[in-house]
Amino acid sequence: MKSFSTNLKHLRKNIQPKTTQEKMAELLGVSISTYGSYEEGRAEPKLENLLKLTQFFGVTIESLLNQDLSLSASSQKPSHSGGHGPTILATTMDVHGKDNIEWVPQKAAAGYTTGYSDLEFVQKLPVFQVPFLDANKKYRAFTIQGDSMLPIPSGSMIFAEYMDDWSLIKDDTACIVVTDTDGIVFKKVFNYLKNQQCLLLVSSNPVFKPFLVGADDVLEVWRYAGFFTNQFLEA
Repeated sequence: MKSFSTNLKHLRKNIQPKTTQEKMAELLGVSISTYGSYEEGRAEPKLENLLKLTQFFGVTIESLLNQDLSLSASSQKPSHSGGHGPTILATTMDVHGKDNIEWVPQKAAAGYTTGYSDLEFVQKLPVFQVPFLDANKKYRAFTIQGDSMLPIPSGSMIFAEYMDDWSLIKDDTACIVVTDTDGIVFKKVFNYLKNQQCLLLVSSNPVFKPFLVGADDVLEVWRYAGFFTNQFLEA
């Protein structure tokens, strides 16, 4: 366990959201001094607490104990294999304390996959309010490109509701899925998280083939709530 103490300190200080030794001690059900001894290399946790740490940080026991996670880019973001989005969603509010709807235009789409959890990045996005959407839910707007989800045309603004628990995604639900590999995609989602740790993404346009995306490649999921377009849609 030669790397354990340095990895534990690194993860606590660098994985978002950052947390304190007090919070970590509370998570493990130990005293602050006992937790501090883990980071200082003076003591080792019981197996059950070791498992809690790996689940909290989204790393394997092997990597926590034996790898230098400060050198690994993959240690900079938690694993989502459990079917949940980011622990804390970066968001903004208006002067009255109401959640804004942040808009991710096409020119910001490439940067969103790295800046989605960065409050400074999110604060720079255009924002607005839509009064007919549920005030108790969190929404974001994304501009889509391409014809994979016809009859919704390319260039439409998709309004979507944030989904924290991906296990609740029902098959054939239209969603904005933010991924490391493919960026921001708008697809119908089929949920294979329980048995295969992946989502099947399907276009409404049969020209585009379905494809699988692993849970660890997914950054955020937003459930379709509506769209706006300045194009005339024929019946």
